[in-house]
Amino acid sequence: MDPRFVRLTSLRRALPGLVLLVLGSGSARAQEAWDAVFLKNNRIGYVHTYIEKLTEKDRELYRVRQDQVFTFQRLEDTVTMKLMYGTIETPEGQILRLDTRTLASDNEIRVHGDAIQGEMKLIMDTGQGHKQEQVIPWGPEVRGPYAAEQSMARKPMVEGESRSLKMYIPDVNRVVDFTYKAGPTVEVTLGDGKARPLRKIEQTATLDGKRQNVLDATLWADSGGQVLKLETDMMGGIVMYRTTREGAKAPADRRARLDEIRDTIIPIGKIIANPRATRYVKYGITLKDADPAGIFPADNRQTIEAGPSANTLFLSVNTGGPTEGAGGAAEPDAAYSRPNGIVTSDDSVVRRLTKSAVGDAASPWDKATRISHWVFENIKEKNFTVAFAPANEVARNLTGDCSEHAVLAAAMSRAAGIPSRIVVGLLFVDNPRQRIKGFGYHVWHEVYVNNRWVALDASWDQASVDATHIKLADTALDGVAPFEAFLPIARVQGKLEIDPIELR
Repeated sequence: MDPRFVRLTSLRRALPGLVLLVLGSGSARAQEAWDAVFLKNNRIGYVHTYIEKLTEKDRELYRVRQDQVFTFQRLEDTVTMKLMYGTIETPEGQILRLDTRTLASDNEIRVHGDAIQGEMKLIMDTGQGHKQEQVIPWGPEVRGPYAAEQSMARKPMVEGESRSLKMYIPDVNRVVDFTYKAGPTVEVTLGDGKARPLRKIEQTATLDGKRQNVLDATLWADSGGQVLKLETDMMGGIVMYRTTREGAKAPADRRARLDEIRDTIIPIGKIIANPRATRYVKYGITLKDADPAGIFPADNRQTIEAGPSANTLFLSVNTGGPTEGAGGAAEPDAAYSRPNGIVTSDDSVVRRLTKSAVGDAASPWDKATRISHWVFENIKEKNFTVAFAPANEVARNLTGDCSEHAVLAAAMSRAAGIPSRIVVGLLFVDNPRQRIKGFGYHVWHEVYVNNRWVALDASWDQASVDATHIKLADTALDGVAPFEAFLPIARVQGKLEIDPIELR
């Protein structure tokens, strides 16, 4: 497989915030806790939570910090992501201040804020002069992502009991409503192979009044309320065990380390002989536990028909250009034109590269295709060692995988006055040398020309993307939660079946 082909956003970008979201487990009684994290039965990293008492203006407070470290294999490359999440809280758990730092490339992404008079003013800072702000409602009942265990440590749950909590979730940067229902106590095998009597507690989540199955989990708590094991089917199956520092940080055997390319490919039973030249495909889509119509969007390239059952649909995908499909508004939302902390279209190097790439092109479409081709030609080193780099970083080192291609092309398009957005989806590949055949998670970009969105793929030098590009979501990467659009990847990982029914 040509290394430009795929970037598995489901793991490297979605994982840190989502693990905090469903796996947060800081103990209210213990001053320190270590948890080992496994994905698809492969050790991928750990979560370290610790609590420190402090005094501020004669007021008793607590500093709570949770660090996550995850390491994956990507063919011959290794990638490591780190996320540090901290809060200043009252003894009752009320959050007064928060600070999240994500290291996914050479640049740190920081989101921080203070709760003042019923509001939290969140500030996202990428460290390159780009800051974005958003104010969200914030009541005294809002807790951190480890609030479930804090609640149970104060008062363990009994069978049949239900509890509701509002928790702030990093990366998504939203307040999510969680419900916990306690079941019976049963013998549960832990990471050391020993069984212990633990209470089963089911976690469900709601965001903006809508159920979020991707955030569901099963917690196993001891009689003191400590969560010693957690299971979720997110991203194909995550399990976390409470352990010691040595157990949590024990390195995984490289030969047994999760390969986020090979291990997340969706196989198909048919051959797509020439995927890059395929102009139309009708797919049968099956999602294991939900209606896929809530996952796959319809646009000028994709149309949806109901399937024979509630968890199926037919998805028709076409190759589209700047004149196909219905036109829309004269201008899209301003978020697709302005610079932000990821799509840094006002960066001096990005603007210089844009001028060189565009040359004497006059029309927006000619400019867009020249930019996409320039990115394809000039990102020479195709590697997988960076999780997600902003455009200004890519413009300076000209390395990366498909996400770096897409982010730089989108930023250069905006610098040329062309609205752009990032697309997260799937792409078919068949590469016997790399032992890969099926659909992998991929990123490309779209530009707004002729009053319509048109897809391009700078990783493959495609001005008309082929019909094996299946969109799951698109995003301006704007605001303090730019990666929320990656949630559908975590939602479908390990649960999706794709059947190409008709090709041409």
